[in-house]
Amino acid sequence: MANLSYPQRRKIQIYLIAAMLAILCCILVACNSDNSYSVAGETVSEPTHFMAKFMIIINNALGGGVASFGWTVVLFTVILRLILSPLDVWQKIIARKNAKAMERMKPQLEVLQARYADDKQRLQQEQMALYKKEKYSTMGMCLPTIVTFVVFFVVFAGFRQMVGYQFAKDYKECVNAYNQSIAEQIEEAKDSEEWAGVIVDNGDGKWDVDDIAKTENGATFYAKAKENAQQAVYDVYYSADQVKIRSWLWIKNIFVSDNWSEAVPDFATVTGQKGMATSKLTGITIDEYNDVMGKLLGTGGYGKNGKWNGLLILPVLSIALSILSTTLLNKANGQAPAAPAATVQGEDADKAKAQQQTAKMMQYIMPLMIGVFAIFYSGAFALYMFTSSACAILFQLTFNLIAKLVDKSREGKSGVAKR
Repeated sequence: MANLSYPQRRKIQIYLIAAMLAILCCILVACNSDNSYSVAGETVSEPTHFMAKFMIIINNALGGGVASFGWTVVLFTVILRLILSPLDVWQKIIARKNAKAMERMKPQLEVLQARYADDKQRLQQEQMALYKKEKYSTMGMCLPTIVTFVVFFVVFAGFRQMVGYQFAKDYKECVNAYNQSIAEQIEEAKDSEEWAGVIVDNGDGKWDVDDIAKTENGATFYAKAKENAQQAVYDVYYSADQVKIRSWLWIKNIFVSDNWSEAVPDFATVTGQKGMATSKLTGITIDEYNDVMGKLLGTGGYGKNGKWNGLLILPVLSIALSILSTTLLNKANGQAPAAPAATVQGEDADKAKAQQQTAKMMQYIMPLMIGVFAIFYSGAFALYMFTSSACAILFQLTFNLIAKLVDKSREGKSGVAKR
């Protein structure tokens, strides 16, 4: 390590930190990766991911478990940003120092680029020596970005569990209402003259569909009982408290994407067979699910038959704010000057152009990734990304304002001292 050059040591340090954080991210996500929920038992087990648990605590604090989950996400995001604010402050202080250092170095870097235009290795050595002299931190700017990616995927794992948990809870409440309605109708009909011989006690101590005779009259009774049970499910699902939990402003179901997806997820969605595998409900068949949720499927959204859960507003806003946040951050960072056109020709000119295009593309990787998640994942996670970007922009603007005031104060003191 001692025999390595300064740039080489810096690169190794960055790679080691990146590897450590990547391993930590994998551990945090892998240890809490299970997003399957069994609905075969009496109750649904709560999420195991610490981020999902934190969201449940916030939701309970806001409204005893019946607060709008959308506002829970907003508060969760603000709290998380506050917890991570020391990292943000550190990043912005480094960026500010780098920007000032780059202002001082810019004339010298241009001279070096002209002097060593034909010796790229010497140019890099001289540039890194100048960076070291002016304390321009390359590692300090990379580390917060790496941490941001780690936090992104850890939070994503938490939301994935939370969405699956809510789907399981919704179905469990619906199936309980369905079974209770069937049982009540059987209990009422077993001694009536109208359905004499239709209800046959099978000796298991409970009245359910197994007690309905497999006859034509039994089929008639079950069809009517099923229709009434589905209405009972409809009433439970669209009760005031349940609607309050799922809805947020224009989004009908915050646990479903803010796009053309149906507000009430179908069997393939809740069992992870399509979409981004937000959940994996187990202990259920497609026939059971469709029997219970039959009256709900295709309802509750925009347009005919409730086709659209949302209006694509959150994905568009998330992408726009992410681009704005990235632009503000890049302006705050000091950028090295491009090599003079006169010194860059032929193959080197093509390489320089390719590097510029790559750097520009890198600025939009995060907004593009956010756009994909916002469109195809749950509205809850899209709301998290939107709120997070809004907080980042507000924090950046506040930091810029404070920094300008500090500069003016120092300039005033410096002017007084010179007098």
